[in-house]
Parts: sequence; structure tokens; C-alpha cells
Amino acid sequence: MRAVVFEGVGRVVVAEVPEPVLREPDDAIVRVRLAAICGSDLHFLHGKAPLAPGEQIGHEAVGVVEAVGPSVRRVAVGDRVAVSFAIACGACWFCRAGQTQLCEDLGTLGAGIFGGGLGGAQAELLRVPHADVNLLALPEDLEDERALFLGDVLTTGVYAAGVAEVGPGQTVAVVGAGPVGFFAAQASLARGAEAVYALDSLPDRLVLAERVGAVPIDVGARNPQMALAAATEDRGADVVIEAVGHPAAFETAIDVVRRGGLVAVVGMYAGERVEVPLGVWWARALDVRFAGICPVHAWWGRAMEDLRAGRIDPAPLISHRLPLEQAPLGYELFASRRATKVLLVP
Repeated sequence: MRAVVFEGVGRVVVAEVPEPVLREPDDAIVRVRLAAICGSDLHFLHGKAPLAPGEQIGHEAVGVVEAVGPSVRRVAVGDRVAVSFAIACGACWFCRAGQTQLCEDLGTLGAGIFGGGLGGAQAELLRVPHADVNLLALPEDLEDERALFLGDVLTTGVYAAGVAEVGPGQTVAVVGAGPVGFFAAQASLARGAEAVYALDSLPDRLVLAERVGAVPIDVGARNPQMALAAATEDRGADVVIEAVGHPAAFETAIDVVRRGGLVAVVGMYAGERVEVPLGVWWARALDVRFAGICPVHAWWGRAMEDLRAGRIDPAPLISHRLPLEQAPLGYELFASRRATKVLLVP
């Protein structure tokens, strides 16, 4: 079959790889109908996260179940499904507690040996372990292009607003208006936020955020702390969602939150470090929460409800639809920020 594979830092290619097979009784094989390039894929592309040459990449997919192992019960051959990017066992203490992102046997699609060697979703076929846990059957009224985002970025945005405890009447600032920030802004509005401010420096991202109801703030043209102060009688935002994963974004989040406010850190971090002025944070009574990886399985049901009800709309985010063979072009467009979201059709 054809799949996107990592060739080296800055390079991906589409190559022939062996077709996946059922290895365990609870496995499923999914024929991918639609995949996407995610910001997390760029961490592998740029060497921020390790991936060996020749390993498959990608973790966002929707498709049709082609084969199942004998112990699979919740999905069947022919079902159209969304795939969780994080592969959880569903049986350990953390999974039973709804914290599947902390699963004792957690894997990640398209993350090479560090993700459990599971293969990537930017491919014609995909093996999904623990299929009853990691596949979500889709209703007929939910088309592929909207359902695709349930397995990762849309649900992560809903999770971000949940971790941040966004509620009615609050002022929310979202640092980073990329895909996660785009969905976090919509999820915050769906939870009743009075105003959501999207902070970014890229005009196209700010335009998209404004289209879904957020107030755009170009941080390259306006000091974000002053902008939030002006909007809140000098207090700052009640809640800030950091959706970038960079120390500068984290510092901006701390700057724009009010005294006694909450910062939810959703952006992905690896080896970065920041110096923490503990006394200042203590005096400001800040609540800083590190969300970690999204526990998709605990949240994608709620995310699907928001999607079907029209409270969240992914359509404005999609900028490019390309055949799988043009994946290298898709990565080039996405990495250079000439694309907001690239879909790949196997």
C-alpha cells in the first residue's frame, strides 16, 4: 500500500509499505478515506520529536472498518469511523478513570518506536489496536470532512475549554489561533463565554478566528497585555488557553490573565524550560494547569454533540485538499504557514 513516510528532518515521501494485518484479537484494520496533516506532525518533520527514517507518519483519519479481530464488539466491518490519535488500552487504572492520555500502555499513531510502532494514518490502510476503545462509530449525518477532526484537534479544543472550566459570562483569551486554538475558541463560545479573544500574528488565522466569533488580536501590531486590559477594565482575561507550545506563548498567557485567573496549557512541550517567579504567581493567585495530551476517548462524544448541533464548525479551517501522493507538497504548504489545514485523500 501507499503511505507517507519520514525520510529525514524536513522531508517526507510517499512510498510503498507492507499492508497492516490483524495481530491481536481486538485489532481492526481501517481503510482510510481521509487523513490530515496536523501541527504535531511538524514536530516530527522538524526534529523536535524523534522519528526514524522510513517510519510512517500521521495520526488524523476517518475511514471504513475493513477487518476486525474476534474480540471486537463495538464496531463491525463496514462501519464508518473516526480514529483516536492516541491509542489507549481501555483497561488500566487510568483508562478506567477516564484519563486515557495517561494509559499505562499508551501508543500514538505515526510516532514511530516512541508511539509503539503503530504506523501512520496518512496511508491507505491503518491498523488500530483495542478497536473498541480507539474507534468511534459515526452517524450518517456527519460527513467525513467534519468527522475527521474528532480523533484529535477538534476534541482537543473541546477538552481545552473543559480543562479551563470556561463558563457563562467569562472573558477568554486563546493564545495561538492555529487549529487547536480555532476549535478552543469555538468550544469556549459554546460553553457560554461572553467574549473570546484570539491572539496570533498570522492574518489568515485571525480571519478564521473572527469568522467563528472570536475577537482577533494581532500580537505583532498590538501589545496583547494592553489589549486584554483595555477590554476588561484593566483586569485581564478570566481564562487563558495556551494553544501553541512555545515558551513565548506561555509567557504571553501568564501576562494576559487576570489576578486569580486560570491558564490552561494545551500546547505541546518537549524539552523547553522557563524560569518561574513563584512569588509573583503566588501573589497573583494564578491557577496554571497543564492539560497534557487530550484524553480523546473521554471527550469525543461531547465534541461530536457540539459538531452535530452546529456549535463547532471545522469547515473554515480547511484550506487544501490533496491526493495522498501530493503529501510532500501538503507538508511544505503547512510548514510554511501557507495552509491552515491540509486534507489528504488516499
